Amino acid sequence: MAVVGEDGVVLFAEANERPLKNKRGWHAPPDAFGVVDALLDRYAGDGPVDASLTWSRRALASSPYLSRVARLAISGYQLVQPARCEADLWRAWTLRHALYRAPASADDLLLNLELRLRQRRGFRERPVRRAWDHHLCHAVTACLSSPFDEALCVVMDGMGEGSSTSVYRFRGGRLERLDRPALTNLASLGQLFSQACHAAGFDPEAGEEWKLMGLAAYGSLDEDLYRDLRGALYVGDGRLRVTRGYTPAMERLLPLRVRGHMANANLAHTAQKVFEDILMEFLGRTHQRWGGEHLVLTGGCALNSSAVGKVLRATPFRRLHVPMAPGDDGNSVGAALLGWRAANPGRTPPRFASPYLGSEISGDAVARLARFGIAPRPVPGGEAGLAEAVATDLAARRIVAVARGRAEFGHRALGARSILADPREAAMRDRINASVKFREEFRPLAPSILHEHGPDYFEDYAASPYMERALRWRPGRAPEGVRHRDGTGRLQSVGPWSDPFLKAVIRSFHAATGLPIVLNTSFNVMGRPMVHDVEDAVGVFLTSDIDVLVLGDALFRKKADRPGVPGRVSR
Repeated sequence: MAVVGEDGVVLFAEANERPLKNKRGWHAPPDAFGVVDALLDRYAGDGPVDASLTWSRRALASSPYLSRVARLAISGYQLVQPARCEADLWRAWTLRHALYRAPASADDLLLNLELRLRQRRGFRERPVRRAWDHHLCHAVTACLSSPFDEALCVVMDGMGEGSSTSVYRFRGGRLERLDRPALTNLASLGQLFSQACHAAGFDPEAGEEWKLMGLAAYGSLDEDLYRDLRGALYVGDGRLRVTRGYTPAMERLLPLRVRGHMANANLAHTAQKVFEDILMEFLGRTHQRWGGEHLVLTGGCALNSSAVGKVLRATPFRRLHVPMAPGDDGNSVGAALLGWRAANPGRTPPRFASPYLGSEISGDAVARLARFGIAPRPVPGGEAGLAEAVATDLAARRIVAVARGRAEFGHRALGARSILADPREAAMRDRINASVKFREEFRPLAPSILHEHGPDYFEDYAASPYMERALRWRPGRAPEGVRHRDGTGRLQSVGPWSDPFLKAVIRSFHAATGLPIVLNTSFNVMGRPMVHDVEDAVGVFLTSDIDVLVLGDALFRKKADRPGVPGRVSR
């Protein structure tokens, strides 16, 4: 959900999974009650309301027919080949995704918004509904948040409207589609990677492709599997194509699913290399055909930070921008900006770069904690004093959770909803994975580094403000807690564009330890979205191995009976 003001400025953006507390929020209405009420209260006023959707009317209208075809095809397939039904992963996957159907038309969406708006305005007004091409929404969000005046924009995701890829030229604040749109092209690098994720024992519907990417560093190349998977897709001029080898390649994956996660490290490594090789070939051919030095990369595939970190070394592009929310959540901003432009012909919306567009922590809710015996620890010196206190705790090997200011938009924690820790020892990474996040031991944790020190620690350093790329550490420079098995780190560059409090914490930590880096991971537990409110934050704090909690300007510390063991909250 996103809100753009009358002047075209992005006022708010947040994935609905946060307030709904349901990771990915499958099948939830985009304007759920409770979510839309708060936005109308804060932003609507008495002015007109335009509502934009991130799929075109044509795509929405075709979805019920696609759903019927999928159900009939699955039933027929089960009758013909019941014993091998699951083995043909490609067809099963494609059909299953077709069942995530949208309503029949744009008019059947946003009914909650319409009801609330009519109630507020005497049942006499309904919102203007607009619907936009899915990949165009991706491109608008990415390009208008980029630092480029001119760039080539590549959209690559699981599936858009007719194709999983699109190529645009961005110039003068406008987008021009360069490749020829396809009516139906099922070739998809995103789905290929998701199928490998499923085969490795993870759940793509829960967004667990991250796990496959993290596990890849623990495996080695299976040359036979690589040959099969790499041959499943053909890279043409401006698009991907399915080959005859696709279905046999998918059949190779199913027997691997019966093994445990770590046993599938070679599968993960091989799938990651296939992903990277196809992506780089696609980008190389795109550059060969349309040229340009600047690349804007977006869509769900741009969340693969291991691959993104290799783009500038593996392609002719000189500079790269990946937006703070390249996945489908980011499309809400693109749709809102397209709606604003339609309502304001001839005008171009202003650029935006800050990811801190989400909800704020309620000060009233923080104050209510004292009524239940949970009182903050006094910290003198205002925000500077609070940052110094947090840095002192980090240097003392305490784990600090932070929820202050406006939440980050996108999947990566950038200091506003983060768990911070001392990155110097591998034991800290293991402790956070085991007793804070409650997740697999192979999952990496990210370094947040002061931008001016980036070149001293990373090879081929380029600013990564949204934690969008993994780069290789310089030899001997990597703190063990944030060095992944393959010698990389998915870094966040902390500079003028970043949360000022996070920057102050790292500067104080640098002064105390000599290291301009802190460990940063999202403030949540596995399977749940990032914390959204005080109740979420306190719940995670009290039920995990977090030592210190910062809520707004208040600091809470557990009193432990022995080092590293959570105790009761200080009173």
